[in-house]
Amino acid sequence: MEITLPKSELAKLLHLTLAIAEKKTTMPILGNLLLNAEEGTLKVTASDVEVTAVATTKATVKKKGSITVAAKMFGDLVRELPDVDVTVKVGERDRVEVIAGSSKLKIMGVSAAEYPIPASVALSTKCKIAAPTLVEMINKTLYAVSLDEGRYNMNGVCVEFVKDGKKTALRMVATDGHRLALITRPLEGVEFTSLVAKGENRKEGEVDHVIVPRKGLTEIRKALETAGDVPVGVDVISGFLVVEGSSWKLVAQLLDSEFPNYEQVLPKAEGVKVVALSSQLSQALKRVSLVVSDKNKGVRLDFFNNLLRISSSSPEVGEAQEELEVQYKGRDISVGFNARYIIDALATVGENQPFIFELSGDAGPGKMYAESDESAIGIVMPLRLD
Repeated sequence: MEITLPKSELAKLLHLTLAIAEKKTTMPILGNLLLNAEEGTLKVTASDVEVTAVATTKATVKKKGSITVAAKMFGDLVRELPDVDVTVKVGERDRVEVIAGSSKLKIMGVSAAEYPIPASVALSTKCKIAAPTLVEMINKTLYAVSLDEGRYNMNGVCVEFVKDGKKTALRMVATDGHRLALITRPLEGVEFTSLVAKGENRKEGEVDHVIVPRKGLTEIRKALETAGDVPVGVDVISGFLVVEGSSWKLVAQLLDSEFPNYEQVLPKAEGVKVVALSSQLSQALKRVSLVVSDKNKGVRLDFFNNLLRISSSSPEVGEAQEELEVQYKGRDISVGFNARYIIDALATVGENQPFIFELSGDAGPGKMYAESDESAIGIVMPLRLD
């Protein structure tokens, strides 16, 4: 195998694949990247079995072939090369030589025959969704995924179709048991192979919701952000989410579990509304939560007529208080929340956007959303504060 391509093109392939290569595994070969030189192209494959990525670019191929290289070492090496054309060639005993300008380095490779390519890589998509829409939906839910491995069914984002009359929409939901993030986007004409809308008759192998693991969505988002404002192929097939662009494909194995009944925690009645600017509220919460030492980052929110007072205290650190002008008319309400949960939700809205905090009394959950879009919401459960 011998190929030559610009360093910038090689770096793009590594951007989409490096993080997937498994560092801690019972299969050491999965810590490698598979490089495959075909007619005029270089294809790089990375997999940890649960997530697989394949990225392709044009290259000058002097000799076809394939090899695997240690992902971290190869990534570090390419990062430090000068910004010129890079030649990668395989010599005797699977030794890989990398040449860029006056730089020449050799690293040990491993035969490509030992690399287990998952059969799921062959899956293809049958419909398209705009890449920016998918990025938005991932950004507005991924932050609420549980990191507790004991809550297996919350370690990913629930994806489902919902119907409102004859209209169909795609919904993503995430929760860690203390907060919830939900976004719904109308997507007419989109159908997935194995996923049907809630309430529809299901054939064998079809489901009404799937759970996409956090790592899979993180890597898919990374690829989507490089795609630009174009449609990408998306499908749910045989226990996998498949997303593919013009020069890459990512396949994520779905979690085999039932997502919690999230509809139980959605407020049934409309609460009292408070309107604040997202940046002002986020910055105030960050400052006030600095003196909170416990992991819950509990802060007290006191709502008065057109005024919000945010306060916190910790015997070990100190105390803080800020006041903000807000749009609110109603009785005085005091409620405690985890500041980090509200800050995470605010980060998905954008700067200086009118942000609505809908309150369900002194002990009910808070509902949050941008004033311009109530179809993307966050729910946060209250804290009991001393």
